[in-house]
Order: sequence, then structure tokens, then C-alpha cells
Amino acid sequence: MADKIMEQALEILRHQRYYDSIQGLMGWDLWEGLSKKGQPYRGEVSGYFTRQALAELKSPETRKVVDALKERKPEDFEDIYLKGAAHELCQRYDRAVQVPEDLQVEVRNYTGQAQMAWRDALDKNSFEFYKPTIKGLFELKKRVAEAIDPNRPAFDVLCGTVDEGIDTQRVQQLFAGLKKGIVEIMEQIAPQHEKIDTSVLETPYTHQQRRDAAFEINLLTGFDPDCAHDSQVLHGMCTGVGPRDSRIAISYKGVWGGIFTMLHEGGHARYGYSSNDRAVECGLWGGLSGAMHEGQARFYENIIGKSPEFWRLAYPVAVKHFPYLKDVPMEKFYMAQMKVQPSLHRITADELTYSLHPIIRFEMEKDYFDGKTSTDDFEEIWREKYKETFGLVPKDAREGVLQDIHWASGHIGYFQSYTLGNLYGGQMLHAMKKVLPNFDELVEKGDFAPINQWLYDNVHQFGRAMTPTEVLLHATGEELTETYFLDYLRDKYLNKLRNI
Repeated sequence: MADKIMEQALEILRHQRYYDSIQGLMGWDLWEGLSKKGQPYRGEVSGYFTRQALAELKSPETRKVVDALKERKPEDFEDIYLKGAAHELCQRYDRAVQVPEDLQVEVRNYTGQAQMAWRDALDKNSFEFYKPTIKGLFELKKRVAEAIDPNRPAFDVLCGTVDEGIDTQRVQQLFAGLKKGIVEIMEQIAPQHEKIDTSVLETPYTHQQRRDAAFEINLLTGFDPDCAHDSQVLHGMCTGVGPRDSRIAISYKGVWGGIFTMLHEGGHARYGYSSNDRAVECGLWGGLSGAMHEGQARFYENIIGKSPEFWRLAYPVAVKHFPYLKDVPMEKFYMAQMKVQPSLHRITADELTYSLHPIIRFEMEKDYFDGKTSTDDFEEIWREKYKETFGLVPKDAREGVLQDIHWASGHIGYFQSYTLGNLYGGQMLHAMKKVLPNFDELVEKGDFAPINQWLYDNVHQFGRAMTPTEVLLHATGEELTETYFLDYLRDKYLNKLRNI
């Protein structure tokens, strides 16, 4: 490469990704093995590497490179990867100079402490105990948003750091249409689903049984275990430590929840480790954050993993690990898994009602940043929203406002990504079926190569080389709409499940 500016840009970005890997590994270890008394020193180490990364990113040399890159037009770049690398570096530089270094370190260290406080609050089953921490978190994130762009609403800024180019007003419109469609489906299927017997899912089990079943079922989808590692934690997560190194942490909810969590986190891992060599070379590995990543995770968890075709394939594996199932018809087991029943828990919610859970959190965040509410009132607001949406009220904080780790992790302005991810998945399925009209047959046969290849060709291989809008347009030819996901839900709940 004769382009000196791009050579320097790629070198700087490569170093920044090294720092990302260090922080990713420490973040994973926070859940995997860090002792409670080890947290203060870990905070010092994390703060050190944060400052090192910022020092290089804010250096006069980097500024010269960024200034030169900002003078270029899109057509001046050799390919989408160099264009993407320039965009990535400029975005990182702008963020570094916009947000004071001390504030960045404060946020990173505070979130580490907040996660420990969240654990303690869960143990105590007390939101009152957690109130000072969550108040501090939201205030910190507001300061970050104001530092990035004091002229835009803070919530728009925070959501934009997760889902680039997001328009919260457009998100509200999408969510309104989605909620209406989901409620209509719920009303139509209620009589059928009220009769579904779920007792067939109840069985004694060991942790090893459920882990081995989840791992083997995930492998059916073509997952590469040489690029990932799995472990058990309190809350499921996936961390990209390197371009071919994804760390999966599974939260096993009862006997069957781990299977779907494994498929979900496996979807994250797959997107994370599938960037092509050019994307890796340009420091763009790992995939786009937010809705695009969640879309890949939820595609494997739900569109594949909760289809009747997949369970015709996977049922023998389940029977192998849980022999009692040999006397249970697959159809009875499957319908028990798919029963639609409004619940208080996001993670264990059925596929149809799931999208309503992140919407509640999105609305709570927006109201806070619009100045309508206080974090001190979050527990009561949560209770009111669940009563309004599902007709259910949490009996305590553990069952309600404390159930997610996201706010404790500093992921404020993230929850919309789960529901938007469902919309991405539905739209990609629609586009994929134009090329693979035998999608259902492929799943039932266990022939995932064409499905995985389509996702690789259209999404995974690019890593972070394009924006979410660019990837979606490349993959589907359309901007985001709720239409295709609702079409998928209607076909599943009003057609397929009624004929099983």
C-alpha cells in the first residue's frame, strides 16, 4: 500500500483493537473468575489501559491522520474496508476528544463497581440498596452524551453510540406498529395456547446434562467450537476478545433455557468470529454493535432454534441427553416450548411477547432523559408498565427492575437493540427466502451451509466495514420495517403452530 496516511490509520486502529481485546478479556473475566476483593485492583488496571488507548488516540500524530482522512471523499478509498477503517478511526478519535479522559475512566471503573453492586442488590432483593448506584450510572451517561453532542437530546446520542444512525422517533413508530401487530396475534391464539400443557418440560436434571445438550444442539447449526469458549454465569453474554476468539457465558434458566441462550450467544459469537481476512487486516473484525449483532443472535435463537423444523432435527439430541423424552412425542414437547404466556421475565419470555419487554425499558430510558421521571421511581414505574402491558405485577425487585444487568454494565440506550434485532432478523429471512425458498427444508435436514453462507456473504464477512443501514440495504435492498417480522410471526403462530 503506497498510501502513507492509510498505513498510519490502520496501524493506529490495530493498536486500538489490541486495547479492545484487553478490555474484552477483563470484562469477560469480571463474570468468569474475578474475586470480589480483586475488583479495586482490576479497576486500576482497566483505567491504565483506558488511558493508554486514549493517549495514542488523542496524540498529535493521530490528529494529523484523522484531519487528512476527513478531507477525503468516499470514492477516494480503494475499497469498503479502507473507507470503513477511516470512518472507524475518525469516529473513535472524535469520541476520545469529545469525552474527557477522566470521565471515560470514571465510567469504566464505575460500571465495574456497579455490576458488583447489582449482584449484591439481587442477593438482598432490594432496589432501595441499588438506588444510589443506578442514579450515578444514569447521571454519568448523561454527562457522556452531553460531552459528545450538547446540541442533541442525550438519549438520541446514547442510542446512536449503540446503533449508529438511529432515529429514536422512527424507532417509536416501528415499535408502535409492532406492538399493535403482536397484540392482535396474542388475542387470536389465546384460546389455543391456554390449553397447552407444559408439564412435559419438567424433569430432574444435572448441570452437565443441560450444558451438554445445549452445546451439541448449537453445533447442529454449523457453529465452530474452535472459535469460541463457553462457561456458566449469572447472566448470559458474549464477548469478542479477538477476530477468531468469542467468549460465551451462559445463564442456564432451568433445564431448557440454556439451549436457547446457547443458540443466542452462539449467534453473537458466530457474527463476531466470521469477519473476513480483509476486515481483520483493517481492524474491523467483530461486527456492528447493537441491533445488527442482536439480529444475528436472535436469528439463530428464534427463527432457526424455535422453528418446528429445527426441533425435528434436534429432538434426537434432546432425547439422548434426557431419555425420558423418548416417550414424549416431539410435537407435544415443541408446543410446550412454544406456549405463549405473558410473563415478568425478558430472558425467558416466549418469542411472540419478547419484543414488548425491551420496549418497556426503552420507554423508561427515554422518559428519564426527557426529564419526565427519576431513577428513584424506576421500581414503581416498572411495576406499572408491566401491569399495563401484560396484566402482571412483579412481587419483588428481583422479579422486576433488577432482572437485567445492562444498566449496571453501562448499557444505557441499548435495550431497543433487542427488538430492532428481531426486525432485522425478520427482514433478512424475507430476503434470504428469495434465494433459498427451501429454507425450512434446509433447517429440517440440518443443511445449514447455504443459510450460513447467505449470512456470511451479506452480513458477517464485512465486520464493521459498513454502517448498519448500509449492511441492511446490501442484504435486503430495503430500509428497516416491522412488516417482515410481523409476517414471520403471523405465519408461525397463525399457520404453522395451528397445524402441529
